[in-house]
Formats: sequence, C-alpha cells, structure tokens
Amino acid sequence: MIQIASLLRKYPWLIFSLIAFVVFIQFNWSYPINILDEAKNSEAAREMLETGRWFYPTFNDVIRTDKPPLHYFFMALGYLVFGVGPFGARFFSAVFGALTFYLIVKQTAKELGDKTAIYAGLTFVSSLLFAHELHMAVPDPYLIFSVTWAIVSFYRFENEFSKIHLWTAYIAIGLGLLAKGPIAAVIVLLSAALYFTLTHRWSKLFTYKPFTGVFISLAIAAPWYYLAHIATEGIFTEGFFLDHNLNRFSDQKEGHGGPWIITLLLIIAGLLPFGVWLISALIKAFRLRQRSNWLTLCFSVSIAVLSFFSFSSTKLPNYPMPAFGFMTVILGFYFSELVSNQNFKAFKIGLWVLTLLGTVLVAGAYFGLATHSSLFLHKNLAFFILILPISSVLIILTLKARSLHQSLILTAFSWMIFGSFLWGYLFGQISLESPVAKVAPHINRSSIQTVVYQRMDPAFPIQLKQTFKTIYQREALLSDDSFDYILTNTKNNEDLQWLETHFEKVVEAPALFEDHITRLYQPIK
Repeated sequence: MIQIASLLRKYPWLIFSLIAFVVFIQFNWSYPINILDEAKNSEAAREMLETGRWFYPTFNDVIRTDKPPLHYFFMALGYLVFGVGPFGARFFSAVFGALTFYLIVKQTAKELGDKTAIYAGLTFVSSLLFAHELHMAVPDPYLIFSVTWAIVSFYRFENEFSKIHLWTAYIAIGLGLLAKGPIAAVIVLLSAALYFTLTHRWSKLFTYKPFTGVFISLAIAAPWYYLAHIATEGIFTEGFFLDHNLNRFSDQKEGHGGPWIITLLLIIAGLLPFGVWLISALIKAFRLRQRSNWLTLCFSVSIAVLSFFSFSSTKLPNYPMPAFGFMTVILGFYFSELVSNQNFKAFKIGLWVLTLLGTVLVAGAYFGLATHSSLFLHKNLAFFILILPISSVLIILTLKARSLHQSLILTAFSWMIFGSFLWGYLFGQISLESPVAKVAPHINRSSIQTVVYQRMDPAFPIQLKQTFKTIYQREALLSDDSFDYILTNTKNNEDLQWLETHFEKVVEAPALFEDHITRLYQPIK
C-alpha cells in the first residue's frame, strides 16, 4: 500500500494514464467487429498481413483507397501478437488513446495546475462516444494522437526552446499524414494560425523552421504514398486524395451532410456527459485566455477544428475528434473555476439537460430496438440506459449535501459505468442478431464454397477470416456449379426476384447498423 502511494506521488499522470488505458481497452474483445468502418479497416489489415502487400491495401481482394496505412501496420502487429480478432484489431487504438490522454493531462497539470488536469482527465475518460472511438479498429485514434503530439510538441518548443520538441512535432505530423492523410497537417496549421493571431506571435513563425519541418514530415510519409502509387498504378493516389479527401470536403458523402451547426452538436454529443457545458466553457476560456498560453492554444485548436468541419460538406461524429483532447482541457478549466466559485447553479442546469437527454436516449433506443426486425426481442436492453438520467437526478437531489468536486466525479463515474455495460454486455447481446451470426453456421466450414453476388455485409471477411469470390452477372451464377451458397445484400429488387426464382433462400438477416439485408441462397436441389 505504501509503495502504491509512493508511485502515485511520483508518477501521478502516468498512473492516471494507465487507468485511462484500462477504460479504453475494457471488454474490446467481448463483441465481434460488425460496424462497417471497423470491418473494412480490420479486414484490410488482415489481408495486408496475409499477402505481404504493404503498399497495396485491399478489402476482399479489391484495392481499398479509403485510408493510408498507419493503422493497418499497428493492427497487423496486433494480429501477430494477439491473433486475428477484435482484441488484436483494437488493442493499439486503446494504446494511442492512453498516450493522447497522457500528453493532455501532463501538460495541463504543468500549465494550469493539478485540479484542472484532473477535471480534464475525468472529462476525457468519461466522454462515452470519445472513449468508444478509442475502442474501435479505425484510423482515428492514430490521427488523434499524432495531431495532439504535434501540437503539444510545438507548444513545448515555444516554451523550452528545445529543438528536440520541434523535430518531434514534425515527426508527429508525418505520422498523422500516414494515419489519415493531409487532414493532420491542415488541423495543425489552422490551429497554429488562430493561436498566432490571438497571441500576436506571427513574427516568430520562422523560428519553427517550417521548410525543414515540411521536409521531415514528407520524408516520413511520402515514401509510402509513392510506393503505393507505383504498386496500384495510380489508383490509390486518385482514389484517396481526390475522392476521399477533396470530394469529402466539397461534396456530401454517403448521406452524411447537413447545416454547419451539425458539427457543434456532434462535438457536444461526443463529449457527453460534460459536453453540455462546452459552449459556456469555450466562452470562459476565451475571456480568461490571458491566464495561460496553454489555455489559449487549447481554445485555438477547438475553434479551428469546429470551424473547419462546420464548412465541410461531409459531417461525421469522428471528424472533429482530433480536437477533443484540447476541448477536455477547456472543460477541465471551466470546472476548476466552477468548483473554486462554488457555482452550483451552472452545474445544476447542465445536470437537468443531461437528465432530459438521457430520457430521450432511453425512449429513442427502445423505439429503435422495438422496430428493428432482428432486435425487437432485445428492446428491454434500452432500459440499461436509465442509469444515465437516474444518476443525474440523484446528483441533483443531493447536490447541496456534497461538494461540487464530488458531484463532478459521480457524474463522470455514472457514464463510465454505463460504458462498461455497453462494451461488456449490451454490444455482445445485440451482436447475436448480426447477419454474420445468422449466416456463419451455414458457411463457416472449409468444405463449403460461398460466392458473393455483387456485394455483402463487410463484417463477413474479418469475422470468418477469409475473402469471397464476387460475381456480378446473373448468368455467371447459372454457369458456375462450384459453389454451395450465394451471399448477398444487394438492394436491387429485380436481382432479388431473380435470385428467389432460381435459388432457394436459406437465411435472411437485417444489418444491425446499416440499411441493408443479408440473404443466403443455395442451389435448388
């Protein structure tokens, strides 16, 4: 016990970060990979490891131009160490989440004090959607870390004049370019521009050696892009830079658009429970920015990212997450001020908003499950969410009986407990009704040959650890007698009618999170 206390005194933020790692990794092995983005990214990493084609990313043996390779490399390492599966795919997402956490709380403690760092850390680990992103086998945790590392390193260089921090910042940008492309550099540049404006530091721009920095960042990232360009005969270059970067900003993709305010709402939702205080926190941070350049920098990153993605035609919850670490500092500072001033009123208003949101979430989840053709039997799972509004009401009712500090901790822990239920139980129960769970008993045998007609649920390759031959023409199905089953989730009614006529339907299973239905057919005997 004495040794633990000694470690806490000596390395408090390291211990805090290890706890954050446990939060981000907990139960990530207990539910299969079903979500589209996770399925495609984790399978592409599996195929890259299996084929050894490190410059030719594929999904189901077809070139995939959506993302660069950094997360593929770490997922492949995870597979080598832990085996192909959810834990191996998701392990390093939690690692980089914890590293991001450490950078944020360590610097905040130094600049704004331990109390603000503790509140920032609590906000970080209890933000349910943010913590969920750090559970997922996607590139965002790697981008979030790279951007955070770059910005923190630039700030350290500004204050300590150590070249190691400057070169580290450009190395981090290079890794960000490999994590998700040019957006890493864009976020850092926009944040720096606003920070330089607010602190009147444009005259010091060239002390950051920008031309040398560009060379360092490109020296890290450009070789892979060049070799991928050669290996794919330019297909990756065109698909990634034009379609998945330029077009995503200028044109709405996959129905994920909307007015500018959508981005703000997504950020607030992503930082719940404490996101309800974000606007007030940003206003206070702006008014008191003279207290600390670190506070000004965190404000600059927050506003730069919010503004940029508000103008983007495609809007998704994960897009602004590279700024979330800095937003937790803004919120941590706000709560530190709230506690110092004993402002129960502002905290109480936020708790009532949380109560309302939690109640709406319960009703929405119940209705969504009850009307889902596969999940209606699990509709009562929605009542697990009651822990959120009930805990908010209990904290409100006992607010004057305890300190604001204690109430903040209770709010954070109530959402963290629900997160544990979500990852440890709820997702597992819902996954029992997935298309893969329904179809796998028929096709998951080495002696069974299954072909895909046109398209399939992307979770099949990673869960069954195999790729599938895809047939696009009806006539080819009739002339090919080598298969036992046909797998498809096509939405074309003419194709479905034709399949019903010529083959026997074995299974029909709606997707859990997407708008399509998986169907399995076999030749009529």
